Amino acid sequence: MSKYCVSITGRVVAAGTPLCSQNHPHLLAVIQKNQMVEHRLFWNSLTKSWSEYARVLFTTVRSVPFHLHPLEDGDGSVLVCDPLTASGLTLETVYERFHSASLSLCELLGHYLSGEKPTGLLETEEILPVGAVLTGLGKLVLSKDGVIALQPPEKGCEYFLSLWGYEDILHEQESIACLWREGALLCGALGVLLLCIAFYRAYQRHQEKSRRNDDVQLDSPLPEDESSPERLCVICISRLRNCVFLTCGHVCCCFLCYQALPNQLCPICRCPIQRVVPLY
Repeated sequence: MSKYCVSITGRVVAAGTPLCSQNHPHLLAVIQKNQMVEHRLFWNSLTKSWSEYARVLFTTVRSVPFHLHPLEDGDGSVLVCDPLTASGLTLETVYERFHSASLSLCELLGHYLSGEKPTGLLETEEILPVGAVLTGLGKLVLSKDGVIALQPPEKGCEYFLSLWGYEDILHEQESIACLWREGALLCGALGVLLLCIAFYRAYQRHQEKSRRNDDVQLDSPLPEDESSPERLCVICISRLRNCVFLTCGHVCCCFLCYQALPNQLCPICRCPIQRVVPLY
């Protein structure tokens, strides 16, 4: 059995007896979908308004085997397998009717008090009509009986059946891929931004912690073995003398006490302090 991945465009022809539309018997189809959807209104206390809610009551799908016949006259029809598993297959809506809910006054008041009221039922019928032009992308198989069939491809590849042409399908898939790519780039950029913010905040916390440790070291008193009177500040008598006053040259206090002086005068000789040189 030979296998090829191809794109085929042809006209839909039923392999046997086609289906008849329930609401339009003159319409013939190979896929028929009937659906009943219930519509209700719910009171939203946050927005102070009624919100619509739809619930599918039932869905029935019927199908018959069909071929894709060449658009031009000739042989070479292709049997389409598993059409309901294909992506991109849109059916034609041939019947749509909304059955409004008929409620009595008591039922209507009860629904308003409960915050929920039915609005009606939507009945629809969709078909893939005989004669529609369909494009299929999948695996082409030639069986031992000589029947050419289009099947879902292997290895996770997607199976397409669409009323659009090949170029339209390709453009749609490229648009979806581009959207996912842009979303991935946006998420990546957002992740990098959050990571940078986290690193910046961690750096700020580290700097603040280092600053507090420096302040504690400056404010902490000296150990007893370093607290000889000749080396202590004459003002606080708890820290080392660590600066020289110029131009008098006295080394008499620590830098913190120098900053706290009410005037720029040496506490020893009362000379003006023109410059302060730190000692290490």
